[in-house]
Amino acid sequence: MSIAMGIPSRVMATRPQVTEDDGERQLVERCLAGDSEAFSPIVHRYGAGLFAFCARMVGRAVGEELAQETLARAYANLGTFRHDTGLKRWLYRIALNLCRDHLKSGKAREGPCGSLEGALEPVAAEAGPEERLRGREAVAALQRAIERLAPKYREAFVLKHIENLSYEEMREIVEMPVPALKVRVHRAREMIKRLMAEEERGEGR
Repeated sequence: MSIAMGIPSRVMATRPQVTEDDGERQLVERCLAGDSEAFSPIVHRYGAGLFAFCARMVGRAVGEELAQETLARAYANLGTFRHDTGLKRWLYRIALNLCRDHLKSGKAREGPCGSLEGALEPVAAEAGPEERLRGREAVAALQRAIERLAPKYREAFVLKHIENLSYEEMREIVEMPVPALKVRVHRAREMIKRLMAEEERGEGR
């Protein structure tokens, strides 16, 4: 994935040099002091995850654009970042708001959502061919069900069960109280179960 918009090209060309002491606070402070290359480790650390999240929300083609825009906006607005928020949660909040804006614009999701490969528990190595096939079919059915969720339920399900975030982390990203988030996640799970059951009976779409 190419991340370029609004970020100096040398940032992407630089191999990230991160030491044990070179944490996120130090990287942000270096960027704010004028060291643009300090943003490169942030891109390499979070770029792929942001792309996967955006792709699951709006489709792969638009998802790549929004992941790029997320990092570009983050780079341009590092001065507003509060360390008590956590860099990952701050980046995901930017990404989520961009996805919401895209969906509110009335534009259809372009193409299938991002793959769930690598995001779920893999089938055991000792599993036989039939079990592996059933596992792949179940993941594909789950992916199709996620695509059919309304955006507010899709984001809740993806953040909780695909990104594996805690409710406290979700609260900072979605900016909703934890009890309301729990209700939304529960409803999303019930919708997923219903959609997958309908597909199994041949009633889907």
